[in-house]
Amino acid sequence: MHSESMSEWPTRLQSFSSISPHFLALATDTSEAMDHLAACIHSFSLLALPWNDGVTEAPSIHASERSVRIRQWLAELTDEGSVQPPESMQSATSSLEIRAPGRQNSLDERKPEFSLDGWAWSITVDDPWWPCILAVDGGGVRGYSSLLVLKNLMHEIWLCEKRLEDEQREEERISGDPPASCVTNEEDILPCHYFDFMFGTSSGGIIATLLGRLRLTVEQSLEFYRFLGENMFGRRRSRVPLATKYYHEPLEAAVKDIVRSCYEEGTFREGIDDLFPLDVDESGDILERAVPFDVDDPRVCHTCCLTATSEGVIDEAYLLRTYPHYYNDTAPNWIARYNEGALEIPIWKVVRATSATPFYFNMVTHVAGGVLKAFKDGGIRENNPSGAAFSEFHALYEGRASEPALLLSVGAGRVQPEKDDLEGRGLFGRFANLSTLRSLMYLQTPRVVQAGKVKYIEGQRQHYQMREAAHGENSWYKRIDVAGIERMQPDEWIKGSYNDLKNFPGGATLTAIEEATDKDLHRPFDKMLDSYAAPGLMLRQTAEKLVRQRRARERLGGPRWTTFVGVGSKIVRGGKGVVDRRSPSQN
Repeated sequence: MHSESMSEWPTRLQSFSSISPHFLALATDTSEAMDHLAACIHSFSLLALPWNDGVTEAPSIHASERSVRIRQWLAELTDEGSVQPPESMQSATSSLEIRAPGRQNSLDERKPEFSLDGWAWSITVDDPWWPCILAVDGGGVRGYSSLLVLKNLMHEIWLCEKRLEDEQREEERISGDPPASCVTNEEDILPCHYFDFMFGTSSGGIIATLLGRLRLTVEQSLEFYRFLGENMFGRRRSRVPLATKYYHEPLEAAVKDIVRSCYEEGTFREGIDDLFPLDVDESGDILERAVPFDVDDPRVCHTCCLTATSEGVIDEAYLLRTYPHYYNDTAPNWIARYNEGALEIPIWKVVRATSATPFYFNMVTHVAGGVLKAFKDGGIRENNPSGAAFSEFHALYEGRASEPALLLSVGAGRVQPEKDDLEGRGLFGRFANLSTLRSLMYLQTPRVVQAGKVKYIEGQRQHYQMREAAHGENSWYKRIDVAGIERMQPDEWIKGSYNDLKNFPGGATLTAIEEATDKDLHRPFDKMLDSYAAPGLMLRQTAEKLVRQRRARERLGGPRWTTFVGVGSKIVRGGKGVVDRRSPSQN
C-alpha cells in the first residue's frame, strides 16, 4: 500500500529526532511532539513520504493540501496499529490511553494505545471560519462544575497560546522579522474569542449568557455563579408539596445587576441594552434582509438558550437566539425545525425562561408572535443541547461546511440513571420521607416524571447519538461530563467551609463540586467512562484546535475578524474594570 514498509516507521521517527533534537527529546507533552512531527514532515524533503497509493510527491504541494494528506496518512497509520512511539516519546505519552477510530476491539479488550489521530485533527485547520460550538447541559448548582471544566479549558488554551507564541517568536528571531506581541494573561482570556456559538439549557443557558452574550471571563462567571446560588437556593419559599420551592425575584435582580455592570456608568439603556437579539439597534434592518442572519457576514459569538413552552399538555422546545434565523429550502429534511427568528426579550427574562424548573421556580411569560407564551426550564425537552446545536449548524452552514470545526458538549455531572433518585430508591425515591399521600400527589404529576426522564436519560442518549454522528470523540465532537457529583440534587446548597472561609453560604456544596471536578479531570483513562480518551487529554486536544482556529482567523484579518473580537464596537465587553476585550495577541 505504501512505498515503504510500515515496519520502518520507528526508524523514520528516530531519524526525525536526530535531525531536530527539539522534536521529541525536549517535548513536554504529546501536543508539542505532534507540532514538531508535522513541522518535520513539512520541512524536510530528503525523506520520501507515502502520500497516496504508494506515490511519493515532492513537498512543493500547497501547505494546506499537505496538511490534509499528513492528517490522512497519520490516521491511516494509527488505524492499522503500526504506529509506536520511540522511547524518547513514551515518557510523555505513557499516561495517555486512547482508542483510535476503526478499531473493533470491545471495551473489555481495549488496551492503552498511542494514537496520533486526535492530535492530527487538533493541529489541522480545514477552514478558519468553520464554527466552534459550545453546548452546556442543565444541572442546577452542578452547573458550577461545567464552569470549572471551562476554566481548565481556558488554562490549556493559555498554555497552547504561549507555546505557539514562543515558536513564532523564535521563527521571527531567525528570520529577522519584528517580534510578535505577547499573549494575554490567563485570567483575561475570553471564551467568546474562541467559540462562535454557545448553546445552553437551564444552568447551561445561564452559563452561555454569561460567557457569550455578556462576554465575561470564566473567573467572572464563577464569581457570579457563587453569588447566584445563594440568591436562588439560599432561602426557601415553601415546603408544601407541589408548591413552588423558591423565589424567582432574587434571580431576576441578580441578572439585571450583572447586565448593568457590563456597561460603563451612565451608558446603560434600560429596555434596549438588555434585550435579545444582540444587535437590537439594527434589528429592523436585519429582518428586512433576504437572509436575516448570514454566518459569512461579520458577526460576534452568538448564544442560544433552550427553554420550553407550555401548549396544553405538550411542552415544546423553544430557542431563544441572539441571531434571527429563518429556515430555507437548503436546510436538510432531517434537522429539527424549531421556532424561527429571534425574540426581543430582556436578558433577565431569558435566564428565567431557560431555568424555570417546575416546582422550583414559577414560569415566566412573554409575548412571542403576538401570542402570550409561558416558558419553563428547557430541560423538560432537551437538557443536553448538543443535538439542537448540531441541528442549527446544519441549518446555518449547509453547503458551506461539512462539519463543525468543534462541538464541545459539557455535562453537569455524569448521571447513572439506575442510581438516580427518581428511580433508584424504590417507588418514592427522594420523597420517601414524605407521607404516602403526599408522595403519591407528587409522583402522579406526569411532568415531574417526564422531566426526570429527559434530564437524566435522554441527555446521555443525546450524547450517544452525537458520538455516532461524529464517528467517535477523536475529532470534531467531544464531551466532558464530570463523574462524582451525580447524586447531588440540583438545588443542594449547604453551608460550610470554602477555601479559608467558614460557614460560607453554599460552601460545602461548592467545595464538593470543586474536589470532584478536579479529581475527574486529572484521572487516567477509564474504559467504563471513556470511549476515546481521559478528560485531560480531551481538553488539551480541544484547546489546541480552538487556538489554531483563532490564530488562523487572526492571520486572515479583515472586518470579519475585528467584528468577531469586538474591536471598536459597542457590544458588551465583559464587566466593570475590564477595558480591553480584544483578541489575545492584540493586547
